[in-house]
Amino acid sequence: MNPYEKPDFYSVKAKEDGYVARSVYKLKEIDNKFKLFKKRDKILDLGSAPGSWVQYALQESGDGGVVVGIDYKEIRVNSPNFHFIKGDFYDKDNQDKIKEHSPFNGIISDMAPDTEGDRLTDCYRSSELVKEALIFANSYLKNGGFFVAKIFQGGDEMTIFQLMKKGFREVKWFKPNSSRKISFEIFLIGIDFYSKIELGNQSGSDRTNDPFIDNQGEMPW
Repeated sequence: MNPYEKPDFYSVKAKEDGYVARSVYKLKEIDNKFKLFKKRDKILDLGSAPGSWVQYALQESGDGGVVVGIDYKEIRVNSPNFHFIKGDFYDKDNQDKIKEHSPFNGIISDMAPDTEGDRLTDCYRSSELVKEALIFANSYLKNGGFFVAKIFQGGDEMTIFQLMKKGFREVKWFKPNSSRKISFEIFLIGIDFYSKIELGNQSGSDRTNDPFIDNQGEMPW
């Protein structure tokens, strides 16, 4: 069995708690730590299938909140406050559909590339997804808004982390306890958006595995 498909404490708990996936606990840990969501928020969820982050965002934003999600996979959530766009986030037509609901108080991304088994390639493709999300956030995230994105360690995360400091008043990284131990994912968190970020064509170093001291705060680079 694929180790990512093997049931564990969080997958069992998700079923008991009525969530469609264990990944909800990653977002809950992030929110508990950084206090991001507020009632009546309008949230964009990138890579929203199967829908546990949507469920949490709907829960935290309340009856007056709105969640917009996009994924090329089917989603298992239905709510009058949820708008789903089935398709690729890179597609301009799909981005135009998202813009109709903008601006957003928060943009969250659990997007991940279809992995090929090559660590370096997978990590840099993950970085490109985060950059695309940030480019979109530049224009459609409200001032004071927040940004959360999954990224694989070993790509451009160091460069992206530093660039985010130019657009958010506070930038942190975090690895939730609910992330699987074998996973090399972390999450970049931008708080209090105030300025567009010039991403350019910058790239990170050629390292493939930096050790981390703890699981939150500023990167130990």
